[in-house]
Amino acid sequence: MRDWLKKAMALALCSAMVFAACGDDDDDDDDGGSPTAPQDNAAAGDLPPEAIQLTGLLIASFQTAFFASLVADTTSVPGIGGSIEIMGNEWVLQDFSPDGQLVLNGTLIVAKELFPNIPVMGSATLSGSQEGTIELDMLISVEGTDLSATGTITIDGVDFDIAELISAASAAADAAGGG
Repeated sequence: MRDWLKKAMALALCSAMVFAACGDDDDDDDDGGSPTAPQDNAAAGDLPPEAIQLTGLLIASFQTAFFASLVADTTSVPGIGGSIEIMGNEWVLQDFSPDGQLVLNGTLIVAKELFPNIPVMGSATLSGSQEGTIELDMLISVEGTDLSATGTITIDGVDFDIAELISAASAAADAAGGG
């Protein structure tokens, strides 16, 4: 039963993360802003494409770590550079690079034992292709086959609703697939 629960949780988490990972980085509507610049119309759905792309990259790169953390309480997940060191609920990002360009250092707390409502909190510094800080304060909820994420992702002090970013990434993926 415990193995089934671990596998179901892994599938659920990865499915949720795939929704966020489907951003479109070929957006020609460049307003000249940075992903960390406050957006007056962000609440209206005009999220910075850089924030959507960054969120998608981070969440996609954490899929492997979620699988690894379900199999072993203590493990290491390599990136293209660096690693994520998993020790129970603590994930330490040590010069972790999911793409060879962005480098993350920081700590996340992933309370996987609270399935089906899994809090994810922590912060990391970004260097390489993007500079700054990122903070996560979100809850991944699994209800049957339905998944949802609530909370915030803060990029350089600017809060974004994670559900809005996931929705925007999904819409961008749909638009890219349709055209």
